[in-house]
Amino acid sequence: MNDTTQKQIPSLDLSFEWVKDVLDKQSHESNALDAKGNTLFTVASLILLGIGISAGILDVKEPNILSYILGGLSLISYVAAATFTFVNWSLREFKTLDNPITIREWYWDMEPKQFKMELLSHLEDAYTHNQTELNKKSQAIRVIIGATAFEVIFLVLALILTL
Repeated sequence: MNDTTQKQIPSLDLSFEWVKDVLDKQSHESNALDAKGNTLFTVASLILLGIGISAGILDVKEPNILSYILGGLSLISYVAAATFTFVNWSLREFKTLDNPITIREWYWDMEPKQFKMELLSHLEDAYTHNQTELNKKSQAIRVIIGATAFEVIFLVLALILTL
């Protein structure tokens, strides 16, 4: 783009503040996804425990081979939910502003406007990186939901077959 067709930024200060706010929002989204993952894993654990206790309380007949297979599949689903919960927890590399010493060393000799433009560019790169990490977290949450759903289906079927 040349200078005549490039959109003008209304205010460099305003743009800088807006991008900082967006990075804060991404951090909150990451924390919310962590909370969802924790909740789903807790639900998966309680379901496994609850149906296991129900099977012990109910008058169940001798389980057949299909019940064992379904129980094993539910356990595999639970392990998948647990694994992706830990994956979700491990995605923690979110970028924000560099620390003040780094900023001073890199940008100390720049004019204020150029300094703000460089910081804005750095924040834009951080946004792109963070969005990729958020997408990974969202994918992990979807897998946890699916694994928990399969766990419930397999456990309920196994319980029904033993009644």
